[in-house]
Amino acid sequence: MIHSRLPALLAMACILPLAAGCVSRRAPTVAHVHIGHAITGVHVTPNKEGYLVSAERRAQEALDYTTKAAAAHDLTEIKRDIALASQATNADDTFGVKESMVMAVNHITFAATSDDATLNVQKAAPVLAADSARVIERCDLIGLLNKDIQASNSEKEAFLLVGEIAKLAQANISGDDSNGDGVVGSVPSEYGLLQLRKELEAMIGREKPPYVTVDQWYLFNLVKLPNGKWVFDKFGRGGNIEGYK
Repeated sequence: MIHSRLPALLAMACILPLAAGCVSRRAPTVAHVHIGHAITGVHVTPNKEGYLVSAERRAQEALDYTTKAAAAHDLTEIKRDIALASQATNADDTFGVKESMVMAVNHITFAATSDDATLNVQKAAPVLAADSARVIERCDLIGLLNKDIQASNSEKEAFLLVGEIAKLAQANISGDDSNGDGVVGSVPSEYGLLQLRKELEAMIGREKPPYVTVDQWYLFNLVKLPNGKWVFDKFGRGGNIEGYK
């Protein structure tokens, strides 16, 4: 009789941890799930991609729209394309560059303050937060220049401003050489997303035990209880009902 019930019991054991198949691997640390939200996937982004991935994708969109604006034939086209570039940079509802980068940094901070965080992550998180400041600053500048273009009645003036936005949009991707040492991204004040990704990957490379890609179920089902404790929702409801980001 006991043997006849064994398959059903095993099936139930599979449902509880993953709700979509049995995983033999040990559950990741909460810190590593937060890191996964930054670089791999999270349930709230449009493509369920990691926040840093979202920032990189939107930064390329912003540059592409700016390139179109630079080749535009009239002021109306310029304003339209730069408005789209600014939206890709600063939109909150569709995770623009700024919002995505802020959330990536937030989740590395969440990782660092988790009970199971390594000393490596604890030390790296505030450095990443500080080093991301220039990207955020460029996003704000793009937003301000967009407002100037939208208010302009001069095609010549608008083209000049497009050139400035183009420099900022490119720097948000690959960094700049503001100190004139001939090296792009040589110091944090020059960083773009390329340098920030390398910094994050270096942190991950130092993890012991090693960081491994987090299964989607864990990425999408980490919730924060009212008492501040992070747990996995065994019912698989996709993050906090209140809208966890």
